[in-house]
Amino acid sequence: MTRCLVNPLCLFLLVWGVSTTLYAGGVYHGLFPFPAGLTVASVLLNVVAFSLGCLTWTLFRGLHPTPAEMPPVAGRPLTAEALVRGLRVTLAMGVVALALEIYRVVTIAEHFATTWLDLVTHPELFRIRMVAFIDQSLFQTSATVMLLSIASSLFSIGFVLLGVLLYLDHKRRRYFYVGAFLTISLVIGLIHLSRYEVTSNILYLVLAYCFMSSLDRSEHGVSAHFTLQASHFKLIAPVVAVVLLFGLIDALLHKSSEYDASNRLQGWLFHFYWYAAAPLAAFNEFLATFRGDHQWGQSMFLPLYKWLCRFQLATEVEVSFYGEKVLVPYMSNVYTYLRNFYEDFGILGVAIVPYILGGATAAVRVQARRHLQFLNLYLVLLLFILFSFYNYYVASNQVYLQVLFGFLFFRYEMPGTQRAALLPLYRDSST
Repeated sequence: MTRCLVNPLCLFLLVWGVSTTLYAGGVYHGLFPFPAGLTVASVLLNVVAFSLGCLTWTLFRGLHPTPAEMPPVAGRPLTAEALVRGLRVTLAMGVVALALEIYRVVTIAEHFATTWLDLVTHPELFRIRMVAFIDQSLFQTSATVMLLSIASSLFSIGFVLLGVLLYLDHKRRRYFYVGAFLTISLVIGLIHLSRYEVTSNILYLVLAYCFMSSLDRSEHGVSAHFTLQASHFKLIAPVVAVVLLFGLIDALLHKSSEYDASNRLQGWLFHFYWYAAAPLAAFNEFLATFRGDHQWGQSMFLPLYKWLCRFQLATEVEVSFYGEKVLVPYMSNVYTYLRNFYEDFGILGVAIVPYILGGATAAVRVQARRHLQFLNLYLVLLLFILFSFYNYYVASNQVYLQVLFGFLFFRYEMPGTQRAALLPLYRDSST
């Protein structure tokens, strides 16, 4: 199962298979309107294009004349001490991000002529104010926002390091780092009443752990499978943290009461179904109302477009960072990543971009086995795939900064796939 989660093609087919099945079930039971032919064609083209991208790269790699076995590489070895040093720095960046989030609450309160206490004690009003504040300042250059993006991106890299350490290290210190990272992330999520960033960070941790597990298991037989399977209990705390955050925010914003369910538990469960199935219904509505004014990259490369506007190289336009709202029949403001592709380049974008994404992810996967910075990039691409049924994951500066800082500051050579290559790190971490 872990190998499937970190295999781009398996993950993509799993994500879109589940999402499409749930959406089709909603259509069958009359919850969603019947999809238009263009919607069905876009989804099928997306799946076929991504699969062909992965398979094309795999085919050309198989035809490459060099041997399949990767030669040894020179570079700084990834040791337990290197991981801990990185975790200390990224944890400090998490503290900085938390302080900046608190400062932003005060700034939003001043902007709307109220107090931070009034915002904190009225979660629904605070959510509305924050969305309005972000939309209004989308094209403005703010030192606070820039520092927050830098600190948050480094904090996210810490979750990648934490996933690697959690798999390889056997000291008790790993529990301290897991607790510290999860606590700061949960507090940040509660401050701006958002589950998205917290869930993303925890997924970095889980996928990094699964990636290390898949490397080790690839050289082992059935007997080792049960030992590694038992070790997956280390992931219980991160999973519980996600469930806890969803429960707390639901209690604050009363999300589960919006779906006409007979009781709160059913509303809470339907909430998860809605998150998985509604984006395709919203995308269907988008295609039905799209006027044909293609953006030619403005939607897909919004961070770059904002910087062009700041340097007066492009004209500012009205952009809703959280998307337009549509009733299908309940409110939704996410349209899958297909909206960005179609909005920019039409059906051609739906065909080409997933194909490039499939090939690029398959190519980066090989380098991720050797270099920590590529593992960081690979996990960003996996989250791009994982959230593809929901929205366009790389829509903010923070994701690009995470990749950039990974290549600037975390250039380490990963332990090899052979057990012998892993042993020095095991000895290091258990002494």
